[in-house]
Amino acid sequence: TAAEMAKKQRDISVSEFFAKNRHLLGFDNPSKALLTTVKEGVDNSLDACEEAGILPDIVVEIAQVSETRFRIAIQDNGPGIVKSQVPKIFGSLLYGSKFHRLRQSRGQQGIGISAAGMYGLLTTGKPIVITTRTGPKKDAHHFELVIDTKKNEPKVKLDRTVNWEPEHGTRVEIELEGAYRGGQHSVDSYIRQISLANPHAQITYIPPKTATKEKEHVF
Repeated sequence: TAAEMAKKQRDISVSEFFAKNRHLLGFDNPSKALLTTVKEGVDNSLDACEEAGILPDIVVEIAQVSETRFRIAIQDNGPGIVKSQVPKIFGSLLYGSKFHRLRQSRGQQGIGISAAGMYGLLTTGKPIVITTRTGPKKDAHHFELVIDTKKNEPKVKLDRTVNWEPEHGTRVEIELEGAYRGGQHSVDSYIRQISLANPHAQITYIPPKTATKEKEHVF
């Protein structure tokens, strides 16, 4: 009966839905997952610097942890993120990863860096790691958090004050299952394209050591 069916029905959170349909976020396969994560992080950094009127200085580093596992770190010199906002931005899908006007001016995913953090959690069990500072006289805050997909809420695993050299900015680290490949739709190609599209920005790219003899590329 309808009443019996109603008892079995329940709300599915947006995080739980996307966890089961990750291809909708751009995580169709390992190589695309790596690229999507880098795109989301770099787009966030460029938007944050642009809105704060800061010339972007961004570092993208990819370290190969194992044959199929990579750690992606993206650091910028943007305005940083207020401590209370960090869990919401990185631990709740569709909250809005744009921490000023909460809108996206770059990229096509529109779902934010929290989706990449969720993918990393689903594939490696590792939390997303964030270090951020809003000014030279402010403390730097270090977070490790995960998304509760059932509730689409952040779960903070670690929250502490740390010594961090940059006067302001944000560093995001995500460990995930991925594949590093060359070609037209590779991370290398994307970094070149985004650098050409943003000549005012300095982007330092450090690829996996096994992939290149060069230590880093500065655009």
